[in-house]
Amino acid sequence: MPRQQLNLALAALHRELESGAEIEAEDRKALLQAVREIEDALSQDAPVDQPAAGGPLSRRITALIEDFETSHPKFAEILSSVSESLANLGI
Repeated sequence: MPRQQLNLALAALHRELESGAEIEAEDRKALLQAVREIEDALSQDAPVDQPAAGGPLSRRITALIEDFETSHPKFAEILSSVSESLANLGI
């Protein structure tokens, strides 16, 4: 179930990015990089740099959530869901 929730959250993030939401190029780049890293972690049977929740990817997502809380609350909400799903998967 956590993987399904994560896939739904990633799909929502992709939709939001493609919707033309006003977001600075640097912020868009950071979000796309995070999505790539999440997808890479999911494609590995045992994530190499993500031995447990709280790893580098988790910290980057938490930082993005904090950055977007006021400027882009929808992205922050989706990223919170992504973060929770990753934690449930132990990533």
